Amino acid sequence: MRAPSFSYCMHNGPTAFCIELAGILAAEGAERLAQDWRSASEVIGEKQLVVDISFLTEIDPEGRELLLRLFRGGAAIVANMPKSRALTESIIGHPLPPVAPIPYTRSLYRSGTFFCNLLLVAALLVLLIPATASGQRLPIVQPVNNESTAFARYIAWLHTPDPFTESGPVALAVVATLPGLDKQGRLLAIRQVGESERSQYGILDLQGDSIVFERVIEPYLVAERQAEDRPLSSVLITPRNYNFRYSGAVETGDNTAYIFRITPKKARAGLIQGELWIESATGAPVLVTGHLVKTPSTSIRGINVEREIALVDGRPCSRTTRFMIETRPVGRAELAVIELPLNLPAPDAGPPSISGVGKP
Repeated sequence: MRAPSFSYCMHNGPTAFCIELAGILAAEGAERLAQDWRSASEVIGEKQLVVDISFLTEIDPEGRELLLRLFRGGAAIVANMPKSRALTESIIGHPLPPVAPIPYTRSLYRSGTFFCNLLLVAALLVLLIPATASGQRLPIVQPVNNESTAFARYIAWLHTPDPFTESGPVALAVVATLPGLDKQGRLLAIRQVGESERSQYGILDLQGDSIVFERVIEPYLVAERQAEDRPLSSVLITPRNYNFRYSGAVETGDNTAYIFRITPKKARAGLIQGELWIESATGAPVLVTGHLVKTPSTSIRGINVEREIALVDGRPCSRTTRFMIETRPVGRAELAVIELPLNLPAPDAGPPSISGVGKP
């Protein structure tokens, strides 16, 4: 019998020692965690112990006993998701204080008004863009023999900092539905990379049905955390991981996008079979659509993915990812994730260039 999925990371900060837990904390994982904590406690001195269980989904009696022992020993317990908060309160025996928005003091390129407007836009996107919406297919046009140049610009694009993961904080809106149960939920948060070089989420707002958080939103956030443990090079859409076949072009407003069929060379977690649309002027991957070749759980029959990047003046301003997940326990789940970077590049920053090809 396979052990329950569980992972944890320990981070030694300047004033606190943090342990982040994800998945199912059962007897085997609790024993391993206790051993590692005993070893670490000998060297951290008087630092505050912080145990973040926001991404725990289940705890067995041995796990509950360990967390209660840490809490009674002075550990601060962090639980930012509804299910993990309920688990924490059942262990420590009293309610946790309400989740408050994180203080946000980082300087932005734009003014504070722009930050507020972005959060408002994120909230409006949650209301105006349904999770079931799909990208409208555009009419096919005849190729103009520039697909090789566009592909070269795409490879150059991959070597620039990703504005959604590597360029500062990102406003995040997650909308999820379980159509068969007529349930829905949404989350608004700020995601940024902490001292541990892993994503941290400051929850701004939670609304909706608890089953949606338990079955859709929390598993998505846990999967995102686990994906950070995989080398980025193993999942990028590059010739190393994929076979590419040019299949045509479409008009996208004033520009053209070149379509490539993509097929993974290996059936590996995180890889997609489908289409990649490359914007001709910048090389930006404005649309990726298809299905995951490997599902993360035997309870999931399939996952269809569609990811769109919106450009303004050749620079990405938002990214919307839609998932349609076929599961055995609750039927179809639909998830939309909207990301808006809060640190924008300087106005004179141009799109990536490639050797032998000038900036468009």
